[in-house]
Amino acid sequence: MSLLEQQTDRVAIETAADVRTALQKSQAFQPDVVLYFRETSRPEDEMLLQELMSRHRARVIHCTLEADRITIYDQTSINHATVDDLMAAVLK
Repeated sequence: MSLLEQQTDRVAIETAADVRTALQKSQAFQPDVVLYFRETSRPEDEMLLQELMSRHRARVIHCTLEADRITIYDQTSINHATVDDLMAAVLK
């Protein structure tokens, strides 16, 4: 979050406690990019992320600490991802 907050001239940040809340908030916020971060991946969130992507033309970026992995739902997957990879995906 602190890295994104340094980009306030380029991004607006809205937070949500979970994917279901993000779906609700997205109706008003109309995001270009959704960054979903969890320490571990939950299979039930995959369906909600797909729904979020289908409602908006948002690029959905799913990050987990457990595998140092970023999945960008435009079919991009980066193993051993770095902070620079994450920032490049968000600001793309």
